[in-house]
Amino acid sequence: MTTTAPRTLRAFNTLLEQAQLPHLSAQQFKSLREAKPRNQLISAVTTMHSDRNARAFVEKAIKEVGATAASVVNAPQQQSAPRPAPQDGPDFEGARAPVQQQALTQPAQNGDGAPREFEYTMHVYGGKAALCFEPTTTRGDDFTVALDSATSNAPRQYDWKSKLRVQLTRDELPVVAGVLLGLIPSCEYKNHGANNDKGFSIEDQGNKLFVRTWAKDHPVRAVPMKPEDAYRIATLFLRQLGLNAPWMTASDIIQTIRMVVARRVASGANNG
Repeated sequence: MTTTAPRTLRAFNTLLEQAQLPHLSAQQFKSLREAKPRNQLISAVTTMHSDRNARAFVEKAIKEVGATAASVVNAPQQQSAPRPAPQDGPDFEGARAPVQQQALTQPAQNGDGAPREFEYTMHVYGGKAALCFEPTTTRGDDFTVALDSATSNAPRQYDWKSKLRVQLTRDELPVVAGVLLGLIPSCEYKNHGANNDKGFSIEDQGNKLFVRTWAKDHPVRAVPMKPEDAYRIATLFLRQLGLNAPWMTASDIIQTIRMVVARRVASGANNG
């Protein structure tokens, strides 16, 4: 069953009511949006009917803003539901991913949305070019990774001022993670950038991965990636995917990529 993503407080409360969870007031809804990223809330509330971990995430989130889920879940269905919140209230439109509270489970974010505990980049160096993987967020507030590449201008030196940047989309993130984890043999994505003239590819060559980036009027930048580097980069991808679905463990994410993504894109259907 597909659940339509809620865009307003009324729609959000309707989904809560269907799950026998208490309605939120306008102020509680505002607090919830300030505490949790928009994409996390929408993903959790639209999948909680079939995913108990997503439901647990929603229950915990609404309890943190003053609602008590347990009393509603355990109550007989014939009992009256909690008093509905006003129908006119804040919505999700225009809401950006909020700055999370600084804690171990919800690290604060810097200006581009990357958690401070991940306020660093991961590099892979080759003879003629180098790569830089940086945690960031999309315009739609999904956590993702940006891939920068730079050409070598001297031994062990790279021209990062003229770097080529490609930000992975929400849909590309799990596919690339699948390649890094050895679940998908390769992927290639084109049409990135304002002029749709940038792209990248990653190919599993057995003892290494081979990463290429390109753009119009720029030479192809190719860098081999050793297994040790692939492991480090894979942990970053799993972290970003986990931030998009905080009710899932790393094992859950890997298994989902294997069963849902890898089986469908390994043939090359993922090419952009």
